[in-house]
Amino acid sequence: MNLIPWWWKLIGAGAIVLAAVLAKQAYDARLVKQGDGIGYARAKGEWAEAERRIKDDAEHEAAIETGKARQETVALQKKFDQLADSQQNDRIDHENEKRIAVAAALAGTERLSFPARSESCAGGAVPQAGAAEDSGTGAGAGAEARTFLLPGAAAAVFRIAGDYGQLVRDYNGLVERYDAARAVCNAD
Repeated sequence: MNLIPWWWKLIGAGAIVLAAVLAKQAYDARLVKQGDGIGYARAKGEWAEAERRIKDDAEHEAAIETGKARQETVALQKKFDQLADSQQNDRIDHENEKRIAVAAALAGTERLSFPARSESCAGGAVPQAGAAEDSGTGAGAGAEARTFLLPGAAAAVFRIAGDYGQLVRDYNGLVERYDAARAVCNAD
């Protein structure tokens, strides 16, 4: 005789099947979890390697660019030093030339003159035709009357002109330096 009713056997068999299904799902979940862990570790390792390569490449490129920038800075500094030396030599030459011109003007060996205003041009009127012609030769303009400056006044003119000339040279040197710096900054 059968002591266990058939429906208990059916429940028992269902429980065994359910336990087997749950065990299979737990085992599959454990395998998936292990696979995910292995995949995560591999992906993390690959990413770390990629980050290391990117960092190394960036550091290498930065070192190259830094070297180029240093070389350009040295070249630019050398160019500026050459310009400064040239400008200083020009300034010294200019001062010497100005001293010579002033000394010559004071000694009377260098004389400055300007045209004297003729009576025919008084008030800014245009002279009549032939008024400035030399009557002796019968052709061409007559000799222009000149007024000479005193040596002290001529020396003052040379000093003023020399100072103005130096200002122009200083300005031109500044423009040259600016152009050189701008060319370097705008390269690439």
